[in-house]
Amino acid sequence: MQYILLFVAYLVGSIPFSIIVGKVFKGIDVRDYGSGNPGTTNAFRVLGKKLGLLVFLLDVFKGGFMILMFRTGVFPIGDIHILVYGLMSSIGHIYPIFIKFKGGKAVATSVGIFLFYAPILGLIGLAGYFITLKISRYVSISSCVGAASLWVVGLFIFFFGPTEGPWVNLIGLRGELAMPIITTLGTGLIIFRHRGNFLNIKRGTEPKTNFMQKNKVDNSIK
Repeated sequence: MQYILLFVAYLVGSIPFSIIVGKVFKGIDVRDYGSGNPGTTNAFRVLGKKLGLLVFLLDVFKGGFMILMFRTGVFPIGDIHILVYGLMSSIGHIYPIFIKFKGGKAVATSVGIFLFYAPILGLIGLAGYFITLKISRYVSISSCVGAASLWVVGLFIFFFGPTEGPWVNLIGLRGELAMPIITTLGTGLIIFRHRGNFLNIKRGTEPKTNFMQKNKVDNSIK
């Protein structure tokens, strides 16, 4: 049963919400515009602020869906840690079976994992993202810094976090090995997926962004 649920988590992560939203509301495929990536950032660029925000929220929910199902008792908790199901959803987002395994970079989906599992951790990751974006205006750098922020705090909680009480459900549990393992794997995946962006930054060809601003469809930077 647990292995079936792992596959369900992967399938949920594979749902290409940016493509679905683009086709339903605009009649376009976001992969034909902007960077060509079916992720949240390109959805903001191509579809505009409101629809981009919708895609962001749906991608966040993908990451937290299975964790929510376990936390509410819909699915029974077994021997596999629930963070693993979140990781499988992120892998589904990166390598989605529904669009030939060519997906996004799992930033919003990864945020969703921790917003549903340990909300303060998820908010720390978002804070790292937005602060870096304000300074650098590079989405790629901001995404990696946000992931790294979560990773560092996850390690701190592993060694010094609470062992009981309400804070456990907000920031995680001390000594819980799944926390550093999943945050390390997730951060590594996000950095790996942005390797091309870092090469573009080095070459001076990576575009900066005014994130969250309304944008028109632009196919000039495909």
